[in-house]
Amino acid sequence: MIQQNKTFQRLLADIAAGRRVVSIAGLGNGAKALMLATLQRATGKRLAVVSLRNRDLEELERDLRFFYGQLNKREECENEIFTLPASENDPYSGTSPHAEILERRALALWRLTAGMGDIVLLSVRSLMRRFVAVDEIKQAVVALKVGEELPLDYLIEHLSAVGYVRSDPVGGIGEFSSRGGILDFYSPSASLNKEEGVPYPMRVEFFGDEIDSIREFDPETQRSMREVKEALIAPMRDERASRDDFRRWAKLARAHWKDERYERALRDRLVFADEGEQFQGWEYLMPLASPLTATIFDYLQNTVLVIDEPSELEKQIRTTIEELQTGFDRAESIDELALAPEKLFLTPDELRSQLDKTQRVELRLLGGAALEFQEELSTEIITSGTEPEAATTGSAAFAAFQNREQSASLFLFPPEPETTEVEIISRAVRRWHGHVADLARDLKQQSLVGNHTVFVLPSTGVADRIRKLLSEYEVPGVEIADFGLWIAGSSTANSDVSAKPADQTQSAIRSSQSAITLIVGDISVGFTLPTANLSVYTEADIFDEAIHSGQPVKTSKKKRSQSAAFISDFRDLKIGDYVVHIDHGIGQFQGLIQIDTSGEETAAEVYARMIGEAQRSEKPKREFMLLTYADGARLYVPVERLDLVQKFSSGEMSSPSLDKLGGIAWAKTKAKAKRAMRDMAEELLKLYAQRKLVTGYAFSADTPWQQEFEAAFPYELTIDQAKAIEDAKRDMEQAMPMDRLLCGDVGYGKTEVAMRAAFKAVMEGKQVAVLTPTTVLAYQHFSNFRSRFAAFPARIELLSRFRSPKEQKEVVAAIEAGKVDIVVGTHRILSRDLNFKDLGLVIVDEEQRFGVAHKERLKHLKKRVDVLTMSATPIPRTLNMSLLGVRDMSLIETPPRDRLAIQTNVVPFNEQIVRSAIEQELQRQGQVFFVHNRVESIHEIAALLQRFVPQARFVVAHGQMGEKEMEQAVLDFVDYQYDVLVATTIIENGIDIPRANTIIINRADNYGLSQLYQLRGRVGRSNRRAYAYLLIPSERELTPIARKRLAAIREFSDLGAGFRIAALDLELRGAGNLLGGQQSGHIDAIGFDLYTTMLERTVQELRGEEIEEEFSTQLNLGADVRIPDEYIFDMSHRLRTYKRIASAHDDEELARIHEEISDRYGRMPESVENLFEFAAVRRAAQTLGILSIDRVKESISIKLSEKAKIDPEKLMKLLEENKAASFSPTGVLKVKLEAGEVNDKRVFAELKTLLARLQTD
Repeated sequence: MIQQNKTFQRLLADIAAGRRVVSIAGLGNGAKALMLATLQRATGKRLAVVSLRNRDLEELERDLRFFYGQLNKREECENEIFTLPASENDPYSGTSPHAEILERRALALWRLTAGMGDIVLLSVRSLMRRFVAVDEIKQAVVALKVGEELPLDYLIEHLSAVGYVRSDPVGGIGEFSSRGGILDFYSPSASLNKEEGVPYPMRVEFFGDEIDSIREFDPETQRSMREVKEALIAPMRDERASRDDFRRWAKLARAHWKDERYERALRDRLVFADEGEQFQGWEYLMPLASPLTATIFDYLQNTVLVIDEPSELEKQIRTTIEELQTGFDRAESIDELALAPEKLFLTPDELRSQLDKTQRVELRLLGGAALEFQEELSTEIITSGTEPEAATTGSAAFAAFQNREQSASLFLFPPEPETTEVEIISRAVRRWHGHVADLARDLKQQSLVGNHTVFVLPSTGVADRIRKLLSEYEVPGVEIADFGLWIAGSSTANSDVSAKPADQTQSAIRSSQSAITLIVGDISVGFTLPTANLSVYTEADIFDEAIHSGQPVKTSKKKRSQSAAFISDFRDLKIGDYVVHIDHGIGQFQGLIQIDTSGEETAAEVYARMIGEAQRSEKPKREFMLLTYADGARLYVPVERLDLVQKFSSGEMSSPSLDKLGGIAWAKTKAKAKRAMRDMAEELLKLYAQRKLVTGYAFSADTPWQQEFEAAFPYELTIDQAKAIEDAKRDMEQAMPMDRLLCGDVGYGKTEVAMRAAFKAVMEGKQVAVLTPTTVLAYQHFSNFRSRFAAFPARIELLSRFRSPKEQKEVVAAIEAGKVDIVVGTHRILSRDLNFKDLGLVIVDEEQRFGVAHKERLKHLKKRVDVLTMSATPIPRTLNMSLLGVRDMSLIETPPRDRLAIQTNVVPFNEQIVRSAIEQELQRQGQVFFVHNRVESIHEIAALLQRFVPQARFVVAHGQMGEKEMEQAVLDFVDYQYDVLVATTIIENGIDIPRANTIIINRADNYGLSQLYQLRGRVGRSNRRAYAYLLIPSERELTPIARKRLAAIREFSDLGAGFRIAALDLELRGAGNLLGGQQSGHIDAIGFDLYTTMLERTVQELRGEEIEEEFSTQLNLGADVRIPDEYIFDMSHRLRTYKRIASAHDDEELARIHEEISDRYGRMPESVENLFEFAAVRRAAQTLGILSIDRVKESISIKLSEKAKIDPEKLMKLLEENKAASFSPTGVLKVKLEAGEVNDKRVFAELKTLLARLQTD
């Protein structure tokens, strides 16, 4: 036992001396992690912990990181504690391992070769698997240093070979792009030297072959953050495969599988391999050309193996061997290409040989008694006639193993006669169920007898709350500490264990000097160690409910413009799309073209240009956006004036009519729309005025408890979240009832904003109603609210079909008596028989899912209480009212720092695709949603899927099931009792399941755009890459509108796309009459962007606000303002850059764009610098009311409007000082440039000086 110092000292001494097997008995979960971290600290040796499967290691890794960090006083230890995962899919299924598994495995192997990893976690398959040689992993890592020479072409080829994917812009780990002499890449190794542990992509700028600079950049804004001297490119997969490797494999495969029966399977692979390209499942076939020569033991030098429950591990190894041989035999029987199991995994004899040479610690919960029983059982089996077989190799070893008796042992972990065993009993702690008084009484008693208690809590706010609660019950010696577990007298990991190891360990597993210590952290379960006089509690042990925080998310601080979420910036503009020119109407985009504007062309030059054979000219050229109109008319819009052009999106109709250049139809269309808008805006303003007149309840400022509640949030708020919380609180503290729309993408933290508003209301004795469209979502919110409010005296109840009629009646009575603070429920909350005693706040989630009757009831509530509405894709009417200020709106656009965009695929329904999608998710221990919206055939679909993937666990859920049955099916899926949930659209607003990161939607062509977006939002709520498969019958069978919706949902896969989905839905459906159900044609007539701009302007006019006169300054300066193709090659990126520069509203925004472009694409050519100068001069001129500026040789001509904001005195002074200047009665100022060389840079400089002199003070 642990207090018997001599026994424990022997354990540590045996490990230090290299004794082959030592054993620890009696440790349960939680305590096991503490003991392993203590052992590693005391011995200084690397531990490799082997458990059954990848998913069994997740909790252990989290617990180990906490205790290791505590004992070593480190906040981040991802390089010291990590998992080496293995793909658990069938290597003979024809599918590749999941990319995330490959990435984590490659990174773990590289860390091992670099000497990192104090504790490494392995699954059974990781222990058995063969790997590439250690030197190959070392060579796969490229170190970049400023000043060194390295060909860019070599780097690009290397990135592809080690698993990186070309993508511009780079936004996720494993992506890279190159632009001229700039290379962007996102390596998982980017975080290895970060204190905060957050990886950032790198931007490497070359000067020839020399690395000129290396910079981190923000993947969201694409802007550089700071310069570094060096960076590492870590491999995204451990098996490097270049195009030549695939061609070499193809040659060997023809010889290896030359039998005619393999012809079809071989042909399917050779189609790709002969071209040097990857194919599905190549990772399990490539060892034919590149044999796997290493094992995990080659990477684990000087390592102690920790075997967690050896008997269970041996059973799992036996099962794995059986599965591998069965899979190989099946592949052979159907003439598929397959390598024998021993080419990919160790044989039992090879594994036994490696284990016999490796020192190990065995963790056995039941200890020696169970070991003796197993030994006796094994002896009986052997003496009954099953003889151990002679050592065999290769397939014979796997086949021989299969022929043994099922109960025969592999003898991988046989009992050792001189095994040292230490018994350290851990027990589960008592759960207090919120009875803090009983907990306080127990803590006082424990302190009197010298026991130490540690509380591991998810945030400083919760810790502070617990401290105050305990102080109210006069519990002495309570403190909050960063590192509450420590090792006395041990300054290094390799401390002298021969002296007094037991004393070190004894002090290691105690808290700090205080008897009761509160520490911020995250462990899976509480426990008590009687021998160490130590108890460890989690929040769940105190209150039953707990916030599972995982790793706090570091978030970006960058604030983005509200309008950018809705208005197209041309990132999605393609040739053939319709656009609106503000002066000429609807045209069709035909691309960007460059035209020589320096003089007239000869007939020969015109003909050469028309047939595409024009010679390269050194004459200055200008770039234009070419638009075509009715009757084939062409309009060339200078790229520096793309602020005049906006994207047009039609509604359900096929295509809009093109306007006629020079006609009056467009002017009439705009005038008609403006008249209708004026009438509608007047009605909107009446609504707004009525709302202003209503007096509601004004909440007080935040209380100390509010601050404690907010401090308990375990994540860092994004800047948008903080702004939304501030907006909501400000509204609540005013007498006018709040009516705020909280618009944020799925998983962006809208619920936390709502919870803080709810807490504010409860603190003043007001009741809160949380309204959801489905029972499943109501249950989710109910659970989340209970967890978040667990440490505070608030009663939270659920009112939905999940409650029996009797329970509902009791809840209703409690609400009416004022005993319930927060009620979460479905439309049952809106029933007229429910009367709140003192309702102060209504929170509506996913308001687009409620019907007209429910919204009318809500509208009645809004007249007297505060209302906070949450939605990722608000309906057009709601969105439009918010944009106009009739309803207040807060946008949450900033994603959590480690959130990845959902990869969306529109594919036909077939077995191979569906099976591959499900198996790839199962490989990483994930879960899958399969949406099939036909109840009558859902069970047949589930049965079909079960045949596709027989190893998966399926459950069905739909709205026509019994309430309890459906609830149980969904909750069992949440508890990971099933792998695949086959459901109707009841999951559209379902429970958040971070483990579920693949969704397959059958007949996706039958869904609306926002509904597709909501369904896709069920996945991608964690830091794992999520996948959405939209299954369609056939591309040819799709209707035009279905094709448009599917294209949109695939295009808008980036983070925060919900607003653009809502905006596009507004375009596709039409905004309609905001005050009724009648659909309006305004958007179809003039396009969404122009519609919004005009309506905002109309509202401003009716409010009597000052608005700037609409006019545009024309600049004809003869300057080259093109973005050269060689600078920004991609046309869509060039278009977007032109649009952003032309639409910039002030010098600060221009400067930000300038910095971003030069950072991303490198040093700017002179013409691009001119483009920025042009935009700055035009903006300044427009502010002054200047109609045009023309340059003719050395003269500048400036034409002023009648309302020009020019200081007359300054104009007169200019004319006096410059005798060559003149000013005509028509308002034209002519100025001659001073003598000297006239170039573009000088013209812009003198113009800026001149305009600054003329403006009024």
